[in-house]
This record gives sequence, structure tokens and C-alpha cells, in this order.
Amino acid sequence: MISRILIFLLLCSVPTFGQGLAPVVKPDSKDDKRSAQALYEDANGYLGRKYQEFNKQKVPYDPKIEAETKKEQHDLAVKNAATLQARSSLKADDLYYLGLLHHLAGDADAALATMRQLLKDDPDGQKAQAARNVVVLYSVRKDLLPEANAAVEAYSRHQPQSADDRYRMEFLIADAYLRAKDYAAMTAHAKQMLAASKKFIETNKDEVFRRDEMLLKSTILLADSYLKTNQKDLAAAALIDLRRIAIQLPSANLYRDATTRLLRVNPALDVDQLFDDSLVSTAPLPELDVDDWVEQQPVKLNELRGQVVLLDFWAPWCGPCRYTLPQLARWHSAFKSKGLVILGVTKYYGHGGGLELTPAAELVYLRDFRTRNRLPYGFVVSESDKNALDYGVFSIPTSFLIDRKGVVRYISLGASEEEIQNLGELIKKLVDEK
Repeated sequence: MISRILIFLLLCSVPTFGQGLAPVVKPDSKDDKRSAQALYEDANGYLGRKYQEFNKQKVPYDPKIEAETKKEQHDLAVKNAATLQARSSLKADDLYYLGLLHHLAGDADAALATMRQLLKDDPDGQKAQAARNVVVLYSVRKDLLPEANAAVEAYSRHQPQSADDRYRMEFLIADAYLRAKDYAAMTAHAKQMLAASKKFIETNKDEVFRRDEMLLKSTILLADSYLKTNQKDLAAAALIDLRRIAIQLPSANLYRDATTRLLRVNPALDVDQLFDDSLVSTAPLPELDVDDWVEQQPVKLNELRGQVVLLDFWAPWCGPCRYTLPQLARWHSAFKSKGLVILGVTKYYGHGGGLELTPAAELVYLRDFRTRNRLPYGFVVSESDKNALDYGVFSIPTSFLIDRKGVVRYISLGASEEEIQNLGELIKKLVDEK
């Protein structure tokens, strides 16, 4: 429950409302004996309940109805906050839910004051940590950066901690220092963002999009803070480290973004400088999800240690992919005897050759495609998107060049002449390595 609350707190803006909407009738607050938590959940769940009603009644989407419903939720939050605040004495839990109600009502001053009261004795626990998120949010908005710093420092001393929450708080503060042009402070908080992003990976391995977004945004802020203080080498080093992380995850999407940013900082870098021979494997690569093999004996990546492996993510309908296929065939012929294994990684898309196809028919189509194009290597075919998610592949063609130790050493993106040439040179380099 609390983690959902924090996501809401740090992503949502203070609501604004239209005019002329019917107010919610307020009963006598003295007659409402519900707990603080019940009052909050009543208001917080209002939108969900109303949208369920609209779905049942098959009410078409109408922005006016949406605005009216949000206004009703706002009014309910104000009413329930007043009901709770009218009570003679409020305990810690009461203050916590009162602060959340004030936030839901868009009352920044009341939300901040209530959470300050809750935290005055420096308490521990989930609710206190959530309250510190609220304090950071509103103290940054009110330009009270010393208070925001104190709240995030207190968060770091207490439990439980969430890497996602720490990242969000550090981002709010780093962004505020960027706007204030205090680049030294911005650097310190960007470093904490990056540390939280790396911590996030440990417990959220399946959240690929969120993981890549956190790593990229924190590194960009860090690199920008270095550039603004004329430390170009440190900016480049931060992006090189991000590129290394992308290779080790692996994530082609993050690798592309890191490389693009790095080349903006230092356009003079060439492929040899970008090719890192010091990489070590921190974890085995994800095994491929396979429903069918095309002219390839079933094999696991860990069984290919000692050989150089090229995983080529492609599709037969992809024009740039088809452009690279003859070169893949040539590399296979040239380097197979030296230990090169190429696996074409694709999935069932439900069509081929301009026709809609069942998986069985598409498998026949893929076999025929391979024969017609004289491709000497085998295909890996999956019914799901798991391989793309595991390897962060959001565009094709994308290729992963894996050395004899099972470590990704290079990720090739696209089908430009320069990219094809670079990949060919690096394949030769790897097959010649001892």
C-alpha cells in the first residue's frame, strides 16, 4: 500500500479544478467515527470506484466527466481532512493520513506542516519514511532546499528504504539545484541518484524500462553537472561507465542512449576506444527463450563458452535487417572455423510474405526464408517478447557480440555501413583473441 502511495505522491501534480461543479455534501464531521486510514482510503480510492461504475454503465470517455470526478475527489479529500483535523488529539498514524489527505486535496502548506509534526521526534518505520518523501516534495516546491536535504539525510538513516523512493527524492533536489545553478550540489545529488539506480537493479531486475530510465537520467544529470563546471573528462567517464553497465545488464536500449550521449561529449572517440576489453562478467547472460529452432541444434549460451557468439535480433519483414543478412553469411563462412557461432533471434509476428500466418505456418515461412537467402546459420524463434525484454532490444537489427568467456563486449545497433564495418572488425578481433 505504502509504495503505491509514494509513487502517487511523487508523480502527481497539485490538482486544479474547473468551475460550476456540484459540491459534495458534507455530513456533520462529529458523526463520522471512521479511522484516519479509512478516511484517507475513502478519498484516495474515489476515482477508482467511479471509473468502475462508468465501465459497468459503459459510459463513453468525456473530459468533462473526468474533470467533474476529479473535482468530487478533491472535495471528498477536503471534507475528510476537516473531519480528521477536528478531532481533539491526533496520534502519529492520524497525522500521517491527514498529511496524505492534504496532499490529495492539493494543500501543500497543510501537507508539509502535518508531516513536519509527524517527524519532529525523528521516528522510524514505513509511514515516517513516506512522510519524508512528502517533505522533500513540498520543500523543493517551496524552495526550502535545506529542509529537503535534511529530510533525505534522515531517510538515509532510517528503515525501511526503497531505492526507487531515494532516487525520486534525489532527483527532485538535483533538479532544483540545476535550476539554481548550484552545480556542486547538483553533482552530489546526481551521484546519489545514480547510486540509488544501481541499487534498484538488485531487486527489480524485471522492470527493464524503469531501470534504464533511472540509470540514464541520473547519469545525464551527473554528466551535465560536470560539463557545467568544465570537467569534460569526468562527464565522459560517467557516460563510459553507463555504457559499461548497459553491456553488463545487458540492455541495447541503454547502450544506444549512453553511446549517443558519449559521442556528443567527445565526438573524437573511435570504435577501438569504445570497445572495452577489460569487461568482466558479473552475472550469466539471460538464457534465450526458445519455442522452435531453425537449422540449429538446441543449445544454451553457457554451453557456448569458449566460442565467439553473435546474437542477431532481426525479423524477416525488417528492411535494414535483410540488408545485413548477406554480411552475416560472409562472417559465418569466414570465421566459423575460428569459433564464431551466429544465432538469428526472432519471434512469431503472425505474418510473413504479406500473409497472416499461424505459428506453424510462420515456422515453415522462416525455414523457406533461410533457404532462399542462403543463410548458413540457425534461427532461434520465440512466441513471446521475453528475449527482447531480457536484452533491452527495442529496435532491430541489434546484435550482441559475446566473447569466449560469455561476456558481451559490443552491441551493434542498426544497419549503417559504418556499423557493419565496425562489427566485422570487432568479430575478427574477438576470434583472434586467445
